[in-house]
Amino acid sequence: MGILRFILRRLMFAVVLIVGVSAIIFFLVNAIGNPVAMLAASQPNATEDSVAELTRYYHLDQPAWLRYLLWLWNLARLDFGSSITYNQPVAQMLAIWGFETLKIQIPAILLALGLAILIATIASRRQGSRLDFGVMSTALLGQSLPAFLMGVLLILVFAYWLGIFPSYGAYSTRTLLLHSSLADGLWHMVLPVAMLTFFNTATLTLLLRANMVEVLRHDYIMAARASGLPERRIIFGHALRNAIIPVLTYLGILFGLMLATAPVTETVFTWPGLGFLYINAIQQLDYPVIMGESVVIAAMLVLATLATDIAYVLIDPRIRLD
Repeated sequence: MGILRFILRRLMFAVVLIVGVSAIIFFLVNAIGNPVAMLAASQPNATEDSVAELTRYYHLDQPAWLRYLLWLWNLARLDFGSSITYNQPVAQMLAIWGFETLKIQIPAILLALGLAILIATIASRRQGSRLDFGVMSTALLGQSLPAFLMGVLLILVFAYWLGIFPSYGAYSTRTLLLHSSLADGLWHMVLPVAMLTFFNTATLTLLLRANMVEVLRHDYIMAARASGLPERRIIFGHALRNAIIPVLTYLGILFGLMLATAPVTETVFTWPGLGFLYINAIQQLDYPVIMGESVVIAAMLVLATLATDIAYVLIDPRIRLD
């Protein structure tokens, strides 16, 4: 019952937090002004009747507090409204474009976690060696380089110089690779996933290596070695399990910010995901898309933090639920 009560309490807090964030997002975005009037100013063929009709349709003629309550009620029913520029349901757009974003973000995070565990484990066991120095230097370089620069370098080398991978898009507009849409999609994923994996691996390696070095110095690790346990069991059964607990916080944030960090990657590779959609919505003042995607990003971050807290409790029994 303790864990169930803990989860329910955190869920209630998450709901209150999401509602508060939604209010901030709504009033900040709407403080800019009437998007229909702004868009009509750049369209010489727009008539006053059409502007007035669109204003009524999006409830822009109502007070801000009433529009927020209507928008919040629609959010509770997963109705994000309709896009002003695309004239499509925002929920449908988020689902379609969101799939493309998750298609490169989730594999990159999982690959980075696997690589970080392998690299950090090897480097921590050889602390102070040339291998350890090389791992630390490469990881620090990966953290320091701007994300867009790495993307441009990957495109320059593997797309233009070597001609191995495509430089943009999620699918080919010409003959599909091996006449398979699946193979063609995977072919286009290589460079974006490689860019995201490189940066995620760098940060995770630094965190995990530092934790592993500290854990390997503890008395219980020395006692396990003195008792004759195999080194493999000591590292992966005892040391890694304790060293990875602080990394869960970063992983939770990383999963929560998948959509928030998407614009850089998707702009560099012209990837048709939520990041690319978000940039276009801001440029075109598409309020329903901006607000809908902002709330989804906030909700993902809150839920990822909740999942991290639950994982902490399940992994580390020393954490109190009170």
